Amino acid sequence: MNGLAGSSVIFGMIPSGSGNDFPKAVGIPLDIKSAIELLVRNATRQIDLGMLGNQFFINGLGIGFDGAVAARFSKMKKLRGEIGYLLGAVVEAIRFSGFHIELNTPDWSFRGSALLTGASNGQYHGGNFKLVPQAKADDGLLDIYVFEDMSLIKRIVSLPRVLIGKHINMRGVHFKQASKAEIILDREIQAHLDGEPILLGPGTHSISIFPKALKVLSPLY
Repeated sequence: MNGLAGSSVIFGMIPSGSGNDFPKAVGIPLDIKSAIELLVRNATRQIDLGMLGNQFFINGLGIGFDGAVAARFSKMKKLRGEIGYLLGAVVEAIRFSGFHIELNTPDWSFRGSALLTGASNGQYHGGNFKLVPQAKADDGLLDIYVFEDMSLIKRIVSLPRVLIGKHINMRGVHFKQASKAEIILDREIQAHLDGEPILLGPGTHSISIFPKALKVLSPLY
């Protein structure tokens, strides 16, 4: 994405990843034959890209719990795909410690202990987790989310609700749309960009949107 952003190149995809979150966001079929047929039809649309500093992401940035899940999943040798993500989520629900954040958008702020936070361009993270149900890849906005830290029992009980996207109105769960945000961390935290594990150090991290930055082959207009 760092090479294609803002260019005239059209991006096509044949889904073969572990979670295939981005194809779901733009309606690319997960069946290989159907995806190839889509390439031939040459149906093109423009979508947004998110940015963490000067790094682009196409689907989502996750900080905290989901970053820890991504890191755990990357080390799994035998269990892959959606089952691997689900197992990683259960293990980290037991092990992960909440962390303090300050998050500011142009019209909303949060300060406190969080389980996870981030910004999304697509609905799905970690395969079947419908983490950000209202996200759209071409609306010119990022969907910022914060899950306040919660007890172990509530974490376990909440996982099935997140799988089907029924957690929006849960107490302690916040969703806001914005074109930019900043997140301030007081210690190093595990995170991910499009499922790839990274570490974010203490300090201020800027998040923004690059509207209509990428042309993709997609059946949705």
